[in-house]
Amino acid sequence: MDTKRCFANRFDDYQGSLLAGQCEEAVAPLVTSTIERILQELPPLGGGAEARGATAAGSSCQGGLYSGVAGVAYMLYHVSQSPLFAGARERYLRSAKRLIDACSRSEEWGEPDADTRAAFLLGGAGVHAVATLVYHALGRSDYVQPLGKFRALCAVCAPVSFLECGSDELFVGRAGYLCAALVLKQKLAQEVRRSPGRRRALAGCPRPRGSCIPDSPTPSAPPLCADPGPFFIIA
Repeated sequence: MDTKRCFANRFDDYQGSLLAGQCEEAVAPLVTSTIERILQELPPLGGGAEARGATAAGSSCQGGLYSGVAGVAYMLYHVSQSPLFAGARERYLRSAKRLIDACSRSEEWGEPDADTRAAFLLGGAGVHAVATLVYHALGRSDYVQPLGKFRALCAVCAPVSFLECGSDELFVGRAGYLCAALVLKQKLAQEVRRSPGRRRALAGCPRPRGSCIPDSPTPSAPPLCADPGPFFIIA
């Protein structure tokens, strides 16, 4: 089976097609077993009614999509959309809902981090976006509730410089929020945000980052990640 790649595979052992035994049907059992192992190894979620407050804030539900169980929910959502796993679709979506509900409670009851409220990969925006996708995939009309919470966060990242570490970057900045908005628009087949706030956010990304990191070798490029020390540029 020929494969479509965004980048050329220059390894000597690649002849332009998959090797024997590497077809989708052969890989599916490996994916299934990996998912089951991940689900069995999940830490206690917390975030229930008894965990309101500080306990919820310190639960395993922190970390967003990048390092928290919200990322597992996002994985389950994506796998559930594949025809190869149609038989497990409902179970994966129910598991995703259980995980993302706990993360949503943690976001609601914990003390929000001002630097990650609108973050797609590391904070609240990602949690609300995944909750929207999972609820929508389950056919629930209340998917509009997490969608509304996601929309409200646009006001956070609309100011040009809303983060000291770099307002345009992907992990916690405006680029991440807009990435989530694009995913939601594609999956829901509807405009996520028509307000002037979203247009301002879009207009502000990318912007010259020289004011954020003056020693940048390419000050006109927005940072992918603006952690202290090395940084990465969106190409």
